[in-house]
Amino acid sequence: MPKRVAIVDIGSNSARVVIYQRTSRFGFHLIAQQKANVRISEGSFENGGYLQENAIKRAITSLKLFKNIIDEYKARKTIIVATAAVRNAPNRYEFLSRVKRETGFKIKVIDGNKEALFGAVAALNLLPINQNSISIDIGGGSSDIALIKNSKVVSTISLNIGTITLKELFFDKNLPLSEAKLFINKELNKIPQEFYQANCIIAIGGVLRALAKSIMEVSNYSYKKIHAFNYNIANYSSHIDSILNAKDNKELEKLKIKEGRFDTIREGLLIFKELSEKLNIQNIITSGVGIREGIFLNDMLRGVGGKFPKELNPSIVSIRDRLDILGIPTKPKEKITKELYPILEEKISKENNYLNELLNAIKLNNIGKTLTIYDEHKHTYYIASQELNWQFTHKQMLLIAAILRSKGDKLIYKAIKKEHKKLLPSKKVLKWLGLIYTISNLLYEYAPKGKFKFDYKNNILTISSTSNLTLFEEEIKNLQLPKNLKIKITYFS
Repeated sequence: MPKRVAIVDIGSNSARVVIYQRTSRFGFHLIAQQKANVRISEGSFENGGYLQENAIKRAITSLKLFKNIIDEYKARKTIIVATAAVRNAPNRYEFLSRVKRETGFKIKVIDGNKEALFGAVAALNLLPINQNSISIDIGGGSSDIALIKNSKVVSTISLNIGTITLKELFFDKNLPLSEAKLFINKELNKIPQEFYQANCIIAIGGVLRALAKSIMEVSNYSYKKIHAFNYNIANYSSHIDSILNAKDNKELEKLKIKEGRFDTIREGLLIFKELSEKLNIQNIITSGVGIREGIFLNDMLRGVGGKFPKELNPSIVSIRDRLDILGIPTKPKEKITKELYPILEEKISKENNYLNELLNAIKLNNIGKTLTIYDEHKHTYYIASQELNWQFTHKQMLLIAAILRSKGDKLIYKAIKKEHKKLLPSKKVLKWLGLIYTISNLLYEYAPKGKFKFDYKNNILTISSTSNLTLFEEEIKNLQLPKNLKIKITYFS
């Protein structure tokens, strides 16, 4: 697979191009994206599904722009797909031929089941999914659903309900919501019974991301990252109802809906609400990825069964590929952490295990040096809080970043704890994790073969080594230790 790959997705309402840079076998990151509101399906419903001339011209103009971007970034592979509006158009072959003639692009028209599959592949690889789930991508012409069980995509279905369909059939005509609901539920009745076993909805697509953003705003959620934002739909039912019943754009704006979603948000949310009620699912996880990422990963991971290796995190790989300029092995530090954490675990928390977050922090501890060695811990925190995305929950992202902010006499950064109070563990837990992180880094420099013992009765951590730990002892004196903790240094031959 080439190092730079472009994916173009032509949907019913908009078209997008994204370009991914591969950094290693399993590392990648987004380097360019562009959206165009082509509205390819505009006017097609009242004209037998035929794509209209103005819409075709908009699409071709946008594709020419995309071609310039792809050429500028020197992408070596381009995959272009079109979805519901094009596949349902009686004149689709004329459109495809015209695009080929005027842009050189060859478009692959995919069916709704493929759309559902690609969205689910992206979610399965890039979200922290630990239960049976269904993914739903509500588009302009269809709603594409996949069932994920035991970390596999086991079934897909595409329903002929989308935002533009509802808009033209019901909302533009000011018909009652009850009529639109009947239309939606007629399609929802086609969902196989096995989908009812899921207990989480993975919300894909622009409409459901817009909903997540509005919920984050009205709830004063501290971490402004859409991907992996998790919520219970029952807690925001009145907010959703307010959006559905909004009389004009001013009301939508007050409800924290952005202008670009005014024309499709109510239609999409009605589908979403009816689906969640029908399947009786309240747990929602928002996906910042979808069909484009799914197409890319389907191509990238085809030699390994369509999934990243179990012990590999693509975010960690990508960040280290791009930003760890020193290339210092972290395995020795990880070994120290693995030995030290179990000894102190009962003191840290009896409810939660934080070893995985500590190990991931250790893996990233050199990335701040990319900018400068001065205040590198601050740079590392910022990079991690922004760049950690795939397979982590928001709590995990922030905790890893907070651990990385630990430095010397500041084992906890108060502003971080204050800002993200609801997402981070207690100050006590943060101090212990920061201590282990700091000791692991220091011991790697001074005594990589240290031994540990913790006296719970007297709250004494003993660190033993054959090496001279004079410099390590000086460093330890400057640390803000957890309450009443004493550190004792001994030697053995």
